[in-house]
This record gives sequence, C-alpha cells and structure tokens, in this order.
Amino acid sequence: MLFLGDSFTWGEGLELYMNKEPFISMRNQKATDIELRDISDYKDTEVEEWRSSKRFSNYVDGFEKYVQPNNGGSFHSIARDANLLTEKYNFSKKDIIVIQIPPADRSYFHMNTFTSNDIEFEPYQSLDWNTVQNIFSNKNIDTSAKIMGYDSVSEFVDNQTEVFNKLAWRNTKLFYYSYVFDLMQRFDVYFIGPWGYDHYYGFSKCDEFKDKLIPMLYNDNEYDSMHNLDKAMANDGQLFEIAKEFKPTHNNHPTPLAHKIIGESINKFFKQ
Repeated sequence: MLFLGDSFTWGEGLELYMNKEPFISMRNQKATDIELRDISDYKDTEVEEWRSSKRFSNYVDGFEKYVQPNNGGSFHSIARDANLLTEKYNFSKKDIIVIQIPPADRSYFHMNTFTSNDIEFEPYQSLDWNTVQNIFSNKNIDTSAKIMGYDSVSEFVDNQTEVFNKLAWRNTKLFYYSYVFDLMQRFDVYFIGPWGYDHYYGFSKCDEFKDKLIPMLYNDNEYDSMHNLDKAMANDGQLFEIAKEFKPTHNNHPTPLAHKIIGESINKFFKQ
C-alpha cells in the first residue's frame, strides 16, 4: 500500500508532540514547515521515527506500506510520485494506492484550451485590476471572461471568488481524469477527502471520487473528508488541528488524535 497526498500524509508538525526540546518550546511560537525544517532538518532519525509512528499510515495493518518521502504535494506531484514509487517498490496490478486529495490551488489553472496562458496562484485570494492585468493581456482577459460565461471583463474580475471556485472544481475534475485515471487502470486507487472549506467545496461537486472514497469514522458516524471530520471533532470538543491545541504555532496539520482517527478509519475500511 502506497500513501500519497501532501504534508498531512507525510505528518508535518507531529514532532511538536515530542516531550523534548526544542519542540516543547516550539509549541509557543510559530512552527510551520519553514521553522520546523530549520530545527530538525527532517533528517534526525529520532524525529522521523516519531513521525512515522504517529502519522495515520501507522494505524493500517496487513500491508507492506510505503509513504511519500516528501513534505507536501499537489495534483502534479501525486501523479509523478505514484509512477516513480510503484516502479521502485515493484507494485503489481491491484496493489493499493491511498491518495489524500491535496488543495486544488496547488496545480496550474489550465484556463481553457482556447487561451494560451496557464495561471498559477491561490484561487481564493483577492485580485485587484492591476494583478489581473499582470496575468493576462487585455485580449486574454476578454477571451477568458467570455469562456467563463461573463458578459464583460469587469464582471469577470468583480466575481473573482466565483471564478476561482469554478476553476478549483475544474482542477479537481482534471485531477481525476488527467492525473489519476491512468493509475486507476493499473492499481487499486482509493481517496481521502480534503481538509478545509475552500478545498472541500470543489471536491464536494465531483461525484467521480465517491465509489473509491474512504469514509472517516468518528463516534459511529461516517464523514466524506478530513474537512467534515474536523467539524465533527470540534463539535465534540476534540482537536483536529495542531494550531487549535498550540495556537502560537499557526500549524494547521492534524493532531496525533486526528491521525489516529484517520488511520483507524482506513484500517477498518480495508478489513471490511
């Protein structure tokens, strides 16, 4: 079984729960990838053994397991790493790949086959007129506005959140049909729904994943994503996000408890 996704799958932030310095002190200051990388350089054997023992893949048994070696991931990197790692570890047909769906905004936004530009930026950020002009020529703005169904350039720009929500939805569809469709012909591929409302929004409109979706199990209920698992845990007074336990860290990755719930959900899914 190969586990692929982004930093959630890799286990960023789990070292903050080690009862040793410098991680005890790091709980009281910003501790995201940049700060943690400087401290542990992600090569310390003790830290990596701790991370491996706490991330959700550890709770799945009955398989020879491999986890992506990199902290982070996108639609592009999942397709790339899946091909490289399944070859490296001699995967055969119907061996299993579990993909935690990463944010849609980490991939190029292929606007349309009729335009010449790929754009790469956060789909939910505010874009002023100057920013848009820097990305498109006036002609391409006009063309893109028409292709997206807007009657004018100003309407296209004024409705930027709606535009980029549509593009995130489109990117998630492309992830299925252009990035992992071929993998699904060679291996048994399953998915874990994403974390965060913005990323969940596009995913929730894509029925393609439903047949191969691993539900998150919590308090005898099933949830279709880490986003909804987070909400369910919060309603029960439990913490999905590290930053909710150690606020100064600003680290939005799963707590050890959240990893345990995700891992046990995957384990139960395959045992059934």
